[in-house]
Amino acid sequence: MFTILIALATGLVVGEGSYLILGAAFKHAKVWEAVLLGTAAGLTGGILLLRRAGSQMEPLMKTVEKHIVGGRREMALAGLREGLALGRWNPLLPAQLRTQIGILEYVAGNLDEAEAELSRGSRYPWLSRAYLGCVYFKRRSEAKMKAAFETAIKVGEKEGVAYTLYAHCLLAQSKKAEAIAVIERGLKKLPGDHRLQANLELAREGKKLKVAPYGEDFSRFLLDGPPMAINPDLPKGMRGHASRPGFRQRPRRK
Repeated sequence: MFTILIALATGLVVGEGSYLILGAAFKHAKVWEAVLLGTAAGLTGGILLLRRAGSQMEPLMKTVEKHIVGGRREMALAGLREGLALGRWNPLLPAQLRTQIGILEYVAGNLDEAEAELSRGSRYPWLSRAYLGCVYFKRRSEAKMKAAFETAIKVGEKEGVAYTLYAHCLLAQSKKAEAIAVIERGLKKLPGDHRLQANLELAREGKKLKVAPYGEDFSRFLLDGPPMAINPDLPKGMRGHASRPGFRQRPRRK
């Protein structure tokens, strides 16, 4: 928020100043020239402030990454919440961080906290709304679940697992016709997707969908089988550790 305000103030000051200077120095001053200079100054100032916030976030996120990889969930959450303070310099940052916090809370089984954070999180990537849909599925809030998953498959329209996840939840609620319709929508976006095609046939027969072919892309949502000790979806720069155990304390060496 501060970045936007400062950028606007910079643009106004430079624009007004250039208008006065041009008028005094060259006996003329065109409004479009002042607007152009003011806009350029505002954008430049905004970019520099965003870069500053990014440079402050980088070491913090590296620390958060280490905590997640080491299974120190509470310390990772504390680091992410600390980063929220930088939201005054980058208005897009809080929503992204709240998404990560919400995923961590979801994986830990804290549905109240997960719902609170994910509902305030970013709509992007599609995983954000997919996790929120899973929260509502577990809470048996059908209308909210559908709204969240509809956003998820809209944002992640090329992600086959998004349609399978949505259909899986609908079938668990005995919504066979709706589950079939969701998979068919997926096939329109992903024609030839053999996993969706196979699950469409299973859904039509009233059988359980095959989710194993999706591997961790599906198991991360903890809907099928026992909970797995996996990392949540990490911020950019942290995704290389997604296959490591993230919430299992490492055994101490004797």
